[in-house]
Amino acid sequence: MTNVKMSSYSQPGAKRQKLRTEHVDYFQAIDKIQYNNMAAASDTASYRYYNSAERIHSKTMEEWLKYSVSFSEFRNNGSDAHGRPTLSRQWDDNTDSVENHKRCVKALFDFCVKTGIKYWTAFDSDLIPHSDNIEENKTYFDEMVECVQECSQRSHVKLLWIAPDLHSHPRYTSGAFTSNDAATFAHAATQIKRCLEMSQRMNAECFLLWPYREGYDNVYHADVGREIKLFAKLMKITAEYKDRLNYRCQLLMMPYYNSNMHTNDGCTYHSWQHRQWRETEMINMYMWDVTSCLYFLKHYNLDRYYKVCSPPGHHMYMANVYNMLGGVFVTNAVDQCDSRRLTLMMKLIVEQGTPLPGGINLKLSPRRDGDLRDYVTTYVKYVDAMARALRFACSLISEQILSKHLQEEPGVPGGCAALPGRTLGADATAVPGYLRPNLMKTGN
Repeated sequence: MTNVKMSSYSQPGAKRQKLRTEHVDYFQAIDKIQYNNMAAASDTASYRYYNSAERIHSKTMEEWLKYSVSFSEFRNNGSDAHGRPTLSRQWDDNTDSVENHKRCVKALFDFCVKTGIKYWTAFDSDLIPHSDNIEENKTYFDEMVECVQECSQRSHVKLLWIAPDLHSHPRYTSGAFTSNDAATFAHAATQIKRCLEMSQRMNAECFLLWPYREGYDNVYHADVGREIKLFAKLMKITAEYKDRLNYRCQLLMMPYYNSNMHTNDGCTYHSWQHRQWRETEMINMYMWDVTSCLYFLKHYNLDRYYKVCSPPGHHMYMANVYNMLGGVFVTNAVDQCDSRRLTLMMKLIVEQGTPLPGGINLKLSPRRDGDLRDYVTTYVKYVDAMARALRFACSLISEQILSKHLQEEPGVPGGCAALPGRTLGADATAVPGYLRPNLMKTGN
């Protein structure tokens, strides 16, 4: 009789007991933000314009705006290129442990409940500790998925999109999608696969790819054509694997965008950085703007799988022209007081007839000298500013104010303004004051 060594077989281990810890409200000193149209302009504890349940243009404001909180920015510790961390959060002990990541996730859900925002977004590196061991990563993912599902059931806050972090690790210094190193390319593909599976388990509505490091330093040392083909290959593999998983989500792509390049007028550079150097740095990136991204997707027939995320302004308008706009992200660089820009943004979304799958991602960083109440106030101001813009945009569409002027334009550059003695007409006074000075201008 053959002796069989039982130790050579994997033995079922004891089932890990699910422990429920007592919930701690990290924002207990802050009341939930409610809609109050009678609140004063100085009242930062209420929404003056954002009423999530109010129906405007056949949909609720919550559906049109579809706000989401960036978990990456939520974990911002106040550090920047010229300063050390200044923010100390009760839930974050700055360790790279599973327990610390869980506390940060729970604090994020508390924040979403207080502000009334129903979605959040994250990179995979925001959720799990760093590890190059595949089995350890799988264990971390399992624990975090369980934590997220528990928090989601309690708060009814959903994951809008998750993205693989293919830019922060040193291995991706020369790119991930376009790396000439086979091991790096394989690791990037594995990370995307694992992240896509995690996204499905957490019922995320979208899956985002951000090719932040894809580009070249010197054209003499790079086979640009080959690298772009590699890029397209991995993008296609991702889309095909999503279909194999039978995972119904919208694939999104966010082109390279440096918020330091722009201020509110879209044309200001840092004083100590030469303008030509900054422009060259951007052009060397394969996805350096929305147009480059759209051409890439169209050329490789990837436009049937992916849509594009962009900031408000010109990039957003171009993506919309080709019916490729998938979402908008708003940073602190966007002026919340710029009613014209925000109104045109919301007008474009409403005219599509359906909310964007990627919604409006609020990537708002806390002030270095701010506290929790100040951080909540920042979100209240931006949420209310875009809700106000939505109301203005729906009024413009209902009254057909701008469309009438577009119909009156002669077919010459500059429209009515190009013809001597031609005015906008008597009904120009019907245009709201925040749009009238720039009626013929629709850029940034």
